Amino acid sequence: MARYKFIERDFPHIVETRVSERGLGSKRDAMNDFHARHGIKAHLRHGRYKDGCRYIRWYFAHREMAEKFRAKFAKERM
Repeated sequence: MARYKFIERDFPHIVETRVSERGLGSKRDAMNDFHARHGIKAHLRHGRYKDGCRYIRWYFAHREMAEKFRAKFAKERM
């Protein structure tokens, strides 16, 4: 059985969220619940900025979903 491979070009709309020093905790659970409520699979990548802060990039296939996610999570301070 072939394993599903995440291809970034299939998900062109990206929302980047910054991770605080404490980590995400319940915030990440809320983000995953957002995906479950809208019936979409979460696609994400982790990384670090040059100054050492961590971030998570969430990838969406549809612009409308990315905008909803951004409005709910990306503008909030973590």
